[in-house]
This record gives sequence, structure tokens and C-alpha cells, in this order.
Amino acid sequence: MASVYFKNDKKGTQEVPLNDNESVLSALLRQGIDIPYGCQSGVCQSCIMKTVHSEVPQSSQKGLREVQKQQGYFLSCCCIPTESIIVSMSDQYKKELTTIVDKTFLTPDIVRLRVKKVICYRPGQYMTLWKDDETARSYSLASHPSKDDFIEFHVRVYPDGAFSPWVAEKLKVGDSINIQGPMGDCFYSIKDTSQTIFLSGLGTGLAPLYGILRDALFKGHQGKILLLVGSRIESGIYYQKELSALQAKYPQLEVRYSIQDMTPTLAATHSRESDIYATAKMLMPSLAGSSVFLCGNDSFVKKMRKQCFLSGANMGDIYSDSFLNFPKNNG
Repeated sequence: MASVYFKNDKKGTQEVPLNDNESVLSALLRQGIDIPYGCQSGVCQSCIMKTVHSEVPQSSQKGLREVQKQQGYFLSCCCIPTESIIVSMSDQYKKELTTIVDKTFLTPDIVRLRVKKVICYRPGQYMTLWKDDETARSYSLASHPSKDDFIEFHVRVYPDGAFSPWVAEKLKVGDSINIQGPMGDCFYSIKDTSQTIFLSGLGTGLAPLYGILRDALFKGHQGKILLLVGSRIESGIYYQKELSALQAKYPQLEVRYSIQDMTPTLAATHSRESDIYATAKMLMPSLAGSSVFLCGNDSFVKKMRKQCFLSGANMGDIYSDSFLNFPKNNG
């Protein structure tokens, strides 16, 4: 029978026998070992661990950067070993305690949460926020580390959620919260500042795009930048004042909106298209040589990624942040 050998600085190495088709995470939790985790489906990366002199299934490294794979990092919730494995926690993803410094409703169901900056990050990455030892959700970063003295998240509230209603109803300024990260590689790293950039997102997909956009502008990007933001209803569009201010200051920036359920009055007074995919194709018929950033729900990201690729974008120049839909207690 295969076992997990968990290296713990305080307790030494603990052996945990594996049951048939049991993941490393499930085995360690069954043994009462405190391992951080969130979605348990390999997306939030909260349960990332490191193996020592052992092989792990390729499926347990899906979504990790190549350098992480080479260093032995893997997602313990997706790792079902067929042989014994030696593992340890990743210090890179340890929890940090911070304080809520601002809580504001941007829309009726989107909360802006700002916490004291205690971790370095890149705009556009994401972190995991912890309600308690078992409940956590990952949110993308809307702030900029050198321009803001806080870390900002945009939390969509799901009435039946396990996490977001707590943020909306219970969490207060001054409260403490654990955060973990940063994670993800959807951030500005373009060397050619004359390159065209296309950014598109739905709903709170604006959060990481706002961080990426500010980073590009503050780093002196001179090429054309198009930001296309979509929402089902008009009230889902937010940060228009902030985006208008950036557009007025930076002539290379164009901001457009797409609202699916647009009233006749709104359509008559706003130059907004209702189909975000058709709007993208109209505004950017060719994306050859461009960098693309896509953020939002998984179905949107997949469809828009394919469209951008067919419009000429190199797949290696398409960066994305797909938001996870939890099968139970969404949000």
C-alpha cells in the first residue's frame, strides 16, 4: 500500500497510508493534519505542496508555471499517487494575517474589500481569502503594489454562498482575515511598449484587468490599449469614473462597455454594444502581434480566447484568469 510521508518541521516526518483512489490532500486531512485548501478541484491552488525526490501525476500540476513544476510543486487535491510520495508544505503559499481597511458596495452585489498590504504581488494575480480553517475563496487583485497602500479585491455576493455573504453581512473594517498567495501569471510583462494590448472581462473580471491596465500605463506602455468590459445588466458596470479618468489622461487608452440586457433608453443614449464577442471582433478585427488579457467566468474566457486566436493572436500572448464556479455553495 502506498503512503504519503509528510515532512513537518515541528513533528518530523509523518506516514499516512493512502486508501484506493485517495488524494494526498484527503489522506492528510483524514489524519488530522492541518492543510490549507479551498475549491478541492485544482483551481484556487490553496492546497499547493512540494514533493521531494518523488514523481507526481501530470494532472496534479495542471495550471502551474513551468518553473513550479520543475521545483516539484503540485496540487495535493488533484494528486492520487500510485506509489509512496514524500511531501512538504510550500512556504510560498503560507497564510498571512491582515486587517480590513475598507469595505464598499460597488454595485448591489459586488463588494470592494481592501486589506492592509502585507504581501508583495503583481497586479492581476489572485490571492485566497480565508473565512475560517475550512472555508476560503480566491479573488483577483485590483490594486497596484507601488501605487496603493492596500490590497483590493472585488467580491461578487452569491446569496447561497459559503463565503461571500459572510463578507457582505459580517465582515467589518478593523476585522482580521487570513490571506494566502499571490498566485497566477496573468499580469503585465510586455517588453515591447509599442505593442497593442486588448483586455476584456465580464463582471468582476474587471478587477484584475484594472490592475493590469494601471500597471501597463504606469510602466509607460505607448501602444494602443483597448479595454472592453461586459455585464448582463447596466448596474453590473462599475468603476466608470476611474476608467474615464485614465482614458482622459492616456490618449492610447480606449474603454468600451457591453451590456447584454440593454433598455431602449440606454441604447439611445450610450454607444454600447450588447454582444461582447461581436463588439470585440468589430473593434479588433485583427489581433496579430497583440497581447491579450481575458478575465471572467470560465465559459467566457474559453470562448473569447478561441475568438482572439482565430483573429490572429499568438496563443502564447493570450493571458487569462478564469473564475471558478463552485459546485456547492457558490461564492
